[in-house]
Amino acid sequence: MILLLIACATPTCQPPQSAPYVDGIPYLGVHGDAGNSDVIACESASSFSPGWTALEGLAMTQPNTFSPDGSVLYATTSNPEPAGCRVHALDARSGQVLWCRTEAPSVVNSAVEVDRDGALYFTAGDELIALRPDGQERWRLALPHGDPWGLHFTPTGRIATVTSEGVVVLASRDGQVLDTLDIPASWGFVAPEPLELDVDLAALVPPEILADVETVWGPVDQATAKEGFSTFLGAGAFVDNTLGIDAGGDLYIIGGGPDPDTGALVQVRVDGDALSPGWATLTDRGSATSPSIAGDFLVIGDGNSTQALLNPETARGGVKVIDIAACNADVDAEPGLEQCGVAFEERVTRQPLPGSPAIASDGTVYFYEMGLDWSAAPTDRDVVAFGPEGEIWSVALDDDLDWTSVITVTDNHLIGTASHVLPSGESLLGVAFPEVTDDYLVVLDRSTGGLVFRHAVPDDSAATVTIGPDGALYVGVLGMISILSVEDRPDVGLMRFAPI
Repeated sequence: MILLLIACATPTCQPPQSAPYVDGIPYLGVHGDAGNSDVIACESASSFSPGWTALEGLAMTQPNTFSPDGSVLYATTSNPEPAGCRVHALDARSGQVLWCRTEAPSVVNSAVEVDRDGALYFTAGDELIALRPDGQERWRLALPHGDPWGLHFTPTGRIATVTSEGVVVLASRDGQVLDTLDIPASWGFVAPEPLELDVDLAALVPPEILADVETVWGPVDQATAKEGFSTFLGAGAFVDNTLGIDAGGDLYIIGGGPDPDTGALVQVRVDGDALSPGWATLTDRGSATSPSIAGDFLVIGDGNSTQALLNPETARGGVKVIDIAACNADVDAEPGLEQCGVAFEERVTRQPLPGSPAIASDGTVYFYEMGLDWSAAPTDRDVVAFGPEGEIWSVALDDDLDWTSVITVTDNHLIGTASHVLPSGESLLGVAFPEVTDDYLVVLDRSTGGLVFRHAVPDDSAATVTIGPDGALYVGVLGMISILSVEDRPDVGLMRFAPI
């Protein structure tokens, strides 16, 4: 009887969390936690059944999060209507929308973070915003120097964010700015090389694709097309990623560097409520990845830039791991406390990394390879695990699939989406427009990379697949590849898969 009850028990995922985050809630914000590790400390189920679909027609670039009891989930989305809802609260069991709010379109860059009191925090436009659990506004705080890129809570319960111009902000949860630090001014750094083209990008995109973009995001003109491509390439803005926070409370931001062709990861030290410059690590041009931190290890993917697409033969993509403790003690590969050296790294075999790698506290890194020219052979590696001693395993997915989302790592699995892409023969700036795609939720074995589960989903998910306290998976469907497809039409929204 005991064995039967164990076998029939519903899988759950309720890891301990430190304040001000909610204890027992597995997925806390962008990339899973304040360190952006994408590692969730629980075992996930090996099989799932599809449940509800919600927020249809609205795309998600960031993951959903949860209320303190897990019964409500929160999501930020696109909306082509200027006055349409972009922040949503849904019943986790049914998918019913409980309330929604209109916020600036850039809210899609921020997940909603929730503290132990159930208060909600996110960024939109040039503001930090706090809501009550019922969606009513508590406060909003305008920030100088660009739009903030999401937020995380520090171990002392403060809010930390960074703006597109590289200004770091530390604020209290009652809406008061405690300190700021200007990265370009502190280090003498400049923004990445901008996208310089004297052509109308919108006029060069196939009309079917332009119509899809407008269906999901709203009207597109020359300026917005250029801005969209620049953001996609990490070009122009000084910062276009969410910051990461280590266990001691120090902050890490990736962005511009000493010249337009060189990027940098910087450490910002936090002493009480005061910010000060720490060390820096230079990167190869730009990055599309937030810094990911677990224990003393931090990983970045670098080399993603305008030139990486325009001249792929010059791309120098790599996945680099830093030993934070070694850099703090100045026993790393770079002499001087101002510079931090790379502890170990893995070069990529396709284009530079399109999304943040995941990292475990022992330094094991999990990342995926994908090229927007869709030229990889079926036997080329798609997902890789490596550590201080080099590659641990790599796999080529069956049926010529390409991994297409950030990876969520549980105690036993790697979870995300994968797509089979049939190129159309049309391209723009190194991006090959697909003709059609077939898309799947995919679960791999964490120790081997072997396939555990696969199920069709309407479109791809560049954002992270989240896991709820009840063990269910939530797929925020962005449809980036389908939007770029000549024959496919986007079918975006949020899907729930119940554990079996």
